[in-house]
Amino acid sequence: MTPIWSLTPGWIFAVAEPMAEAAEVLAESEEGNLLGRVLDSNLVNIVIILILLFILGRKVVGEALVKRREAILHELQQAEQRKQEAIEKLADQQQKLAQAQQEAERILRQAEANAEARRQELLEQADREIERLRATSEKEVSTEQERVLQELRLRILQQALSRVEQELPQYLNDQVHQRLIDQGIQMIAR
Repeated sequence: MTPIWSLTPGWIFAVAEPMAEAAEVLAESEEGNLLGRVLDSNLVNIVIILILLFILGRKVVGEALVKRREAILHELQQAEQRKQEAIEKLADQQQKLAQAQQEAERILRQAEANAEARRQELLEQADREIERLRATSEKEVSTEQERVLQELRLRILQQALSRVEQELPQYLNDQVHQRLIDQGIQMIAR
């Protein structure tokens, strides 16, 4: 078993020593004999109280400090856990952000490809329309040329017939007329 003075802290001795010296000084004096005894008994009482406070208080203070230490450790563990959760959430959000950026890039590439395909489709459609219009216009021009040529031929024929009708009576006599009729009949007979 450890002696009690080994458990007492140094500050108790620091307080008790000057009081003991003061008690000795008073005890040596004639008048202080009674006072010295009172001080000696008070000093002993103070020392006993301080020792009891230290022994009993040490347990209470020790328990409070242990509880406080446990509470701090618990708070540190919770803070570490929250930190870890925050790191995990940050990593998760960064991963989601990267995925969103990849998706945005994919959508952008797809939109560009769609726009290019649509542009090509519109160009091809315009080319087909131009070709159709060209063919239609060439056909219309050809048809118009044919109509003009037919009209021109008809006019020439009408003018030729008109001229022949005007000049035919001069060249047509009875003999030529009879010969033409005979030729026509022979042609029919054949």
